[in-house]
Amino acid sequence: MRGPSPQKILATPPPELRTQSRVTKAILDLREKILTGEYRPGQLLTVKTIKDVYGLNNIETQTALLRLAVEGLVQVQPVRERTGPNNAAINRYFVANFNVRDRMLSTRRGDFVSDVGHAASKDTLELEMQYADEEIASLLELKPGEPVIFHRNLQRRNDTVVAICDSYVPFWFASLMPEMNKPDFDLYQLMRQLGKNPTWCRETVDMVQASSVERELFGLSPDDPSGLFKILRRTFDDQGHPLEIQYLTDRGDVYRLDYSFPLFAEGIPEPFRDK
Repeated sequence: MRGPSPQKILATPPPELRTQSRVTKAILDLREKILTGEYRPGQLLTVKTIKDVYGLNNIETQTALLRLAVEGLVQVQPVRERTGPNNAAINRYFVANFNVRDRMLSTRRGDFVSDVGHAASKDTLELEMQYADEEIASLLELKPGEPVIFHRNLQRRNDTVVAICDSYVPFWFASLMPEMNKPDFDLYQLMRQLGKNPTWCRETVDMVQASSVERELFGLSPDDPSGLFKILRRTFDDQGHPLEIQYLTDRGDVYRLDYSFPLFAEGIPEPFRDK
């Protein structure tokens, strides 16, 4: 399904709403204002104004806004600064841009900085030697207990955290560990410096809801319903040997993922089949 038009969404109210309640009337009226463009993307929706216009209390107003957020029409952001000692609000609400084609495009080629481009950077959170558990050893074709390099970074674009990346590489990478602290490093270019030839990757993508740990790292409100992409990336050299494992967690409300691949099995080079 390509995605319904705003007019089609407007003509199809959410299911199981109590049509006579004042909360429902507020939801439907706000939906109409958003979908017809009377309220523009990025516009702040203040709780006090909505309370006054529709005669709602605090709980009813937040219920209405969160129902709209679930539908993707409202964006929920945590309050960063308190405006006074009695300000108990934890969220701010904005009209969402529900055109997914305006999101950040990731072509899945190269490392994050080269893939996304302008204003992209990484902040290292952890960089250390670990010993491979059974899962990591199996994916990297090592023996459990062999040393590996673990790197966790926050990926940013224009100062917004858009992804968390956990990378595991074999210990032959140890000499270039200091380079991974730089905000613009490209892992695959570093591999080439060591004589490796990263050529192919395979990714598995799942959609999940953010945990408390991820909400803290991304700076998400506990009420933000946006999902996360969980991407398992395996990178191989030209002979089909694994070079790296990445566990990527990307914001589903920011990213678009663009892939290309052969349509038939014979289009996949022999070393990478069944990887």
